[in-house]
Amino acid sequence: MHQMIHTVVFEEKPGGGNPCPVTVDADALSTEEMQAMTFGFGEESAFLMKPSRDDCDVKARYFVPLHEMEMCTHATIGSVTVLVETGRVTESPVRLETALGPVSVDWEREGGRVKVSLSQFLPRFAEENPAPEEVCRALRITPDELADLPIESAATSRFKLLVPLKEKATVYRLEPDFEYLWSLCDKYHTTGFYPFAPEPGDDPRLFCARQFPCRAGYPEDPATGVAASALSAYMVEHRLLPLTDGWNEITVRQGEAMGKPSIISAACFLEDGRVTATRVSGKARLD
Repeated sequence: MHQMIHTVVFEEKPGGGNPCPVTVDADALSTEEMQAMTFGFGEESAFLMKPSRDDCDVKARYFVPLHEMEMCTHATIGSVTVLVETGRVTESPVRLETALGPVSVDWEREGGRVKVSLSQFLPRFAEENPAPEEVCRALRITPDELADLPIESAATSRFKLLVPLKEKATVYRLEPDFEYLWSLCDKYHTTGFYPFAPEPGDDPRLFCARQFPCRAGYPEDPATGVAASALSAYMVEHRLLPLTDGWNEITVRQGEAMGKPSIISAACFLEDGRVTATRVSGKARLD
């Protein structure tokens, strides 16, 4: 019999983070039932079942209220935390079967909680991206509020349009034209807009961001691991960080504009100046 366990992922402060219902032992549920349950939850959800592949430990399926997704990073972190805390998994890494293929997930105990690090795929960058005037219209901003950096759709799993802005204040006051924003997502084959800016201060690896997904059933996401990972790859690709061989990590604050403060770590591994691995790290709390 299936069981739903509620989690909150990437929580920075009380009331923050991204909620995710995780349903275990979901083998008997149909796609239609999983979709209907997610619509009822009103939140991104994960369903865990026996794998169909011999090289995986668990199969995971991911849904938002209006459709199924190939991958969801925060739902994966919530799922692995559930597997560990309920004793279903006792060793790291965990191999998950997803629609994008096998995914390796490491976990460890840190301060009494489970810290999960999720491998992503090698970075990809779109060849065609929206013009600045299209992005400004979608976000209802002026061109001088854009930073002098590329507007580019990037992915280490699902594509997100990375929109660099000069100031944190601009990120926080955005009120997009959602119908037009979604039409641009369709036109340029990306799954959401991810406007970002540096956090004030001297840390070049600290950013704030918001995520406006394409027709997900809600207008904004409080914490988006795949987008933070795409931003990490973007920063490395354009050499916008002090880089060394090994892991190069950024930290992203998201969700504050929604009153749901969240924090995400994302990193690229460099070998001889080339990215050979990517990952997202964070913690989940079981409600």
